Amino acid sequence: MYELHLDTLEVQESIHIVTAFTSVALLLTILIVIILMKNYSKRMGWFIAAVLTVMGGLSFEFMSAGLLVYDIFRSPKLCLLWSHIFYAIVAPVFTMYFLETEKDEGQELDRRFWLSLQGLVALLTVAFILFANDSFLRWLAFLMEYVIIIIMLLVSSKNIKACIGFIVGCMFPIAVSFIGMMEVNINVTGIGMSMLLLVVMFLYQIDVDRELFVRNAALSENKVALMMEQIHPHFIYNSLQEIALLCDEDKEAVKPAILNFSGYLRRNLESLISVEMIPFLEEMKHVDMFVELSLITQSRDFELIKNFEVTDFNIPALTLQPLVENAIKYGVGMSTKGDKVVINTKIDRGYYIITITDDGHGIRTELPTQKEHKSVGIRNVTTRLKLMCDGDLYIRQTDKGTNQIIRIPVLEN
Repeated sequence: MYELHLDTLEVQESIHIVTAFTSVALLLTILIVIILMKNYSKRMGWFIAAVLTVMGGLSFEFMSAGLLVYDIFRSPKLCLLWSHIFYAIVAPVFTMYFLETEKDEGQELDRRFWLSLQGLVALLTVAFILFANDSFLRWLAFLMEYVIIIIMLLVSSKNIKACIGFIVGCMFPIAVSFIGMMEVNINVTGIGMSMLLLVVMFLYQIDVDRELFVRNAALSENKVALMMEQIHPHFIYNSLQEIALLCDEDKEAVKPAILNFSGYLRRNLESLISVEMIPFLEEMKHVDMFVELSLITQSRDFELIKNFEVTDFNIPALTLQPLVENAIKYGVGMSTKGDKVVINTKIDRGYYIITITDDGHGIRTELPTQKEHKSVGIRNVTTRLKLMCDGDLYIRQTDKGTNQIIRIPVLEN
């Protein structure tokens, strides 16, 4: 009888060690994938927190198996208890991850309610682990943490298929809970939590790929609209006509005008096929060429003023030039008094801020065709900012002119 009991303990210990090492291998794989990622969203931050919490639990599991020193924790049983405390904290962290996921997909949830409910159950689980002798209650509370996540997903998701994968991931800790309630003395909590992380990581990658596909499709559509907007046959015709007049009035100005005109067209075409961000100063070269052409085609003179506090950052191509064009054509160009367009740059609260200000037309009435042309350009710029760098555009009009404000997040290297 003693020998049978000893054999059973050895089998249980072997299963514990194998599952612990397997869990470490899975977590290392997940960490490598995370390190190789280029961009980190807020929800990925919560996922990393969940990975680190599971790693903490696994460390205590190794101590309980005698694979790491546990002298300061006095006994394997105490080490196992601490590992379960770490695992009990994972569910609230994952609740934050799922809330951020739903937020990214446009769903609005009562964050306080779900966090309060999950936090309360997690505290109850920890209390049972520390003070209750009945292991059934411990595992029941642990089970409820993941039941709450499943209920939250089913309540929040408009598309049941979208949350099936997450529910499958939650099945692993739920299965661990049932094994614990049956008191079979086989510790598979670590492997269950690691499988949950693996499934969620796989689903995250699918989401990223899908978002990238949608983003690229939207960007392609935007390029077509942008191409039609940037052709400007009237602007090209007027520029050529004014250059022709310069041949009679100011021959020395003809060559610079032609160079600016050809440079402007070349940069338009290059920008239309660009899929990468470009340096701010490169975009400013495009702006300068447009301004030089506008000075010979506009009926009124104006002045471009530059106040740059920061220039060492990137910006989507063809975002600044259309806004300066709006300021010139529909701002000072339609005003009887305004004659200044000012470009300011600065860093404020984690954003690069670019402000294009004119003292021209402002909110006064425009012709329907002018409003339509202006709104198309603004829509194109807004789309490019959102798709390429998660930036945004704000426009404020007053009787004294217009402020066009671009915000681009500062990305940490």
